[in-house]
This record gives sequence, C-alpha cells and structure tokens, in this order.
Amino acid sequence: MNQIDTTEKLVEVPEPGSSPFALCGLGVAGIAMLGWICALAWIAWRLADWLLF
Repeated sequence: MNQIDTTEKLVEVPEPGSSPFALCGLGVAGIAMLGWICALAWIAWRLADWLLF
C-alpha cells in the first residue's frame, strides 16, 4: 500500500532540454561544430590546391 501512496506525492520534473540554458548550450555547440566543419573543409581545400597545382 505504501507504493501507491508515494506515487501520488511525486513532483513533476520539467523535461530535460526544455530550459533556455539547455537550448542556448545546444546552439553554441551547433555553432562550434559548424565552425570545425568549415575549418576542416578550408584546410582540405588548401591541401588539395597545394597538391594539384
């Protein structure tokens, strides 16, 4: 009987990722990842240009 009583007393916890701080962190991580991809593409382009010409 105690298990039934305790389930009614649980407080609702907000879902993870719904806070503005989490969304801001995801945005910063996305921008950083995009920056790395662009940097690696630029390096690959320069390397290919150096090898071919």
